[in-house]
Amino acid sequence: MSKPWNGAARRATSEGFIATAEEIGCDLAALQAVWQVEASGQPFRRDGSLERRFEPHKLRKPEGNYKTSAALSFAAREAKFDAAYARNGEDAMRASSWGGPQIMGFNAAAAGYASAGAMVKAMADSEAEQLRAFARLIQAWGLDKALRAHDWRTFAARYNGNANVAEYSARIESAFQKLAGKASPVVLRSGDKGAAVKRLQYALGIDVDGKFGPATDKTVREFQQRHGLPVDGIVGQRTWAAIEGYSGVRPVKQASTQDRIAQASELVALASTAAGAMATVGGALPESSINLLIIAAGVIGIGALALHAFRKLRDVA
Repeated sequence: MSKPWNGAARRATSEGFIATAEEIGCDLAALQAVWQVEASGQPFRRDGSLERRFEPHKLRKPEGNYKTSAALSFAAREAKFDAAYARNGEDAMRASSWGGPQIMGFNAAAAGYASAGAMVKAMADSEAEQLRAFARLIQAWGLDKALRAHDWRTFAARYNGNANVAEYSARIESAFQKLAGKASPVVLRSGDKGAAVKRLQYALGIDVDGKFGPATDKTVREFQQRHGLPVDGIVGQRTWAAIEGYSGVRPVKQASTQDRIAQASELVALASTAAGAMATVGGALPESSINLLIIAAGVIGIGALALHAFRKLRDVA
């Protein structure tokens, strides 16, 4: 018996990606970056079947939770999917993500289909259909705006869930940088603080206090209106491009996967340095003093590292 995920498996053309990017109104590289991150750019498996990932905790009667699902091996995941499909095919397809954009089956209606099964069958025939499904879904969710702005955090929070927003946004930015050969600016909006806001305020010629308050919001909206941009107070890719062209000031770039790895390495190095220093001092002290030193250093060190990490991530976020 033929399964709905076995279809013609026709790959999309470059023109298809260009047309979809134009429909969404985003950079081609932004669309391709999402494709790279969601399914490694592979809408179909080697056997020609539709790429899929079963999430047993998303069944109508959940099996386990997010952590137990994430820990499954490929073989175990496939075995669970087969068993779930045998019990209730639609339920199993609803609890799986499909194709290049990895659209969950329970989002079939928002993507323009009557059921998860109907979506799977259509997407199994062509990657072009997957592109159309993706465009309909993000437009239905209002994420086309985030894609145009390179607001990866907003995109990832809605599209991938709140569990790994920083990781997914950094991965999308890394993919975008490789495809486009340039970095995206940090997206700013009312309530934000830090170095990126100071850079924005300097570029706009207003008081530099590092706080995106009412005065900065008003200036941003006035700038957007003067330059024919959507007046929403959000400083994304297009607004930053106009500001850079106007002022010559470059924005703070978004964090990529490489940036996050570098930050983690820096924290490890700091911890290693602190441990070495404590060992040197400890060699000249009696055992009772060493014990007190270890406790004190542990408390102070953890606090210092946490503060350092917070400041580093805040400057990039």
